[in-house]
Amino acid sequence: MNETRCHICGNSDFEERKVEYIYRRNGNYLVVRDVPCEVCLRCGERYYAGTTLLEIERRFKAIYEQHNKPKTAIQVPVEVFA
Repeated sequence: MNETRCHICGNSDFEERKVEYIYRRNGNYLVVRDVPCEVCLRCGERYYAGTTLLEIERRFKAIYEQHNKPKTAIQVPVEVFA
């Protein structure tokens, strides 16, 4: 039997959760809420299905390339650590 293990800590205990995912490309951001993933119960590493990540990328492109409106928008302060 092949047991799935966390690539970070080796743990085999996971929990399905819905989390917030921040996608970033070329200085543009998309915050996606309620994204399904599996979370390692020892170290917290997140694992996403490939189809989920492809859907997030599709939505990013729809907003930034096809000018679709997002569900909502937020303003985020930016600081430089110097």
